[in-house]
Order: sequence, then structure tokens, then C-alpha cells
Amino acid sequence: MSKMSFKSAKFLALVLFFLLAKSVLPAENFRVRKIHFALLEDSPSSESTFVTGINDSICVKFPENHEFIEGIEVKVQIPSAVSSWQDSVAFSLYDNVSPVPRENLIDYSGTRLFLQPLPSKVYWIAQIPLSKNASSIKDSAYTTKINVIPNIKSGFSFIRFMQVMKGVPEETLNSHLTVTVKPCLSNMGRMTIFLEGENSDAIHPVDVFMDGKTILSHFEGKTHSALMKPGLYNLNVQSSDYRNEVRSVVVEQAKNTFVRISLKSLQPRLSVTAPDNADIFLDGKKITETGKDFEISEGEHRIRFVLGNYEVIRNISAEKGKSYVANLNVDLKISEE
Repeated sequence: MSKMSFKSAKFLALVLFFLLAKSVLPAENFRVRKIHFALLEDSPSSESTFVTGINDSICVKFPENHEFIEGIEVKVQIPSAVSSWQDSVAFSLYDNVSPVPRENLIDYSGTRLFLQPLPSKVYWIAQIPLSKNASSIKDSAYTTKINVIPNIKSGFSFIRFMQVMKGVPEETLNSHLTVTVKPCLSNMGRMTIFLEGENSDAIHPVDVFMDGKTILSHFEGKTHSALMKPGLYNLNVQSSDYRNEVRSVVVEQAKNTFVRISLKSLQPRLSVTAPDNADIFLDGKKITETGKDFEISEGEHRIRFVLGNYEVIRNISAEKGKSYVANLNVDLKISEE
């Protein structure tokens, strides 16, 4: 076909493309040469690259929890044999694809949501939003935002490349596209706080502060989760029934950060350490477990260490909300005179 006659055909095809792109078509039956599979994860390193023919499809699969995936980015490296014959190959997006895509299956039906010819460029990048609130997806000089939202309740999205013009040379028909698929990730992260009591399932009311601001007041639950901007946060849990708990927490983009806090009562606590062959007595009762703190009552206590013929006795005046460490350290010092 001559270049002149090809231009006429191209004009008619372009009119058809614009009409198709503006409307949602009923389900259509189609055949692909081959289907490729990309499994997206909510990670910046999640990426799949394929070498496809101009009549191949890509099934983009999503994990069960894809909270941080706001969209799909598709980068197409276009060979000169395709870009020089502008509008000969198109990118399309389908919904309601049946049957569920699988390897070696080439016949499908589906509803076409979007169709656009590949431009006369070396690269073309398209971003497909998965919701109206996909803030990470915007039109730019280098990126085309696809203004339709696919239904991914079935767990996948279906991309199809297709020849849309007759009379193109054999070189174009046999061309290969290099296609990279990756997620468009949310700019937010999530912090999940777990509160654990000591001896009871019930949690007494607590106040939770983030960077000095109250985020929970008289909270009696065990779990709180919220989306947050990435960064370093100072977390403080206060209560008239528990000791203050302070944590520094880093929230990362597109990640869930878990913070577990064991709430401790205001009863005084004591931790004892001593050599293995030492006997330890608290108020006359022998202590068998060392190195781990435990509750003691408020008031006066006597602690006695016995190591062979060596004995040390100390008194402790225990106060509410305080912790104490009793450490027997036997050392030999040599000095020069």
C-alpha cells in the first residue's frame, strides 16, 4: 500500500478510534496471540517486564490486600517499525473478562473500557487509577492518565495490545513491544497499635498522644489503626491505671507498621541480678528467678544476698509507679601502689 492511500485509511481509523474511546462497548469476543501475567505487590520493587507481540495481552493480578496500590503503571517501549506506522497498534483495557485468564488460553470475551493507539514515540507511559482518590496518578509531560477505573473485584485487570489498521508491513506485524508493569503506590503508610494488659483481657481507659497531640481519649480498645504520612512519630500512652509508655515509631510509605505495647500497672517493680551460685531472699522468701522484673507491694522491703560466707543486706522503700534493680556484683580489683 502506498503512503498516500495509507494516510486515507489512517484518517478513517482515527475517527473510529475517537468514537470507540468515548464510549463503553458491549461485551466483545476476541483472540490474543499470547497472555502474560504480572503479579503486583504493594512494594516499590514490585515490577514485571515482558517482551510481547502486537496482539498479546497482559493479565495484571493483585494481592488479597492491596490497600496501598492506587493504580497500575504500564511503560511501553515502542520499536521503530511500530512508531513509524503511527496508529497501527493500540493499547486497550477490558473489564468483565471471561473466562478467568490462564496460560495457553487465547479466546476471551470482555467489555472494552479504553482504547488508544500507541504514539510515535520511543516510550509511552500510561497510568491506570483504581479509584477516584488515586492522588499519586496525574497527567504529566511524560505520563498519560487513563481516565477510566477498571473493576478489579475479580482480582485482576486485563490489558490488550491489538493491531487496529490493515495494510501495515510485515516488519510491523512481527514487531515486539517491551512492556513494564508496576504499581502506583499511595503516598501514605499505616500505623497499627496493639495494647496488651497484664493479667486481664479488659483494658482500663488510656489516652494516646502522637507528637504531643491527642489521637485517642479514654480509649478502652485493644487495637487502633490509621493511615499516616511517612515519617518519625513520638507515641505516648498515658493512664491513671498504668505506667506511661513512650515509643519512637517510623512510618514508611505503603507499609503497615505494627506497634505492640504491654501496659504495666503502677505497682512497684523489682528486678534482681546476681552470680549463679548466690541465694537471694526478699522479705525472708527465696527468689528463684532472676533477671526479670516482678511486682512488689508499696512500702519497706529487705533484700538479702548470700554467696558462700558472704552476705549483703539492703532495704528498699518501694513507691507507686517506680521500678528498682538490685544487682550483686562481685569483682576483684588489682591496683599498683
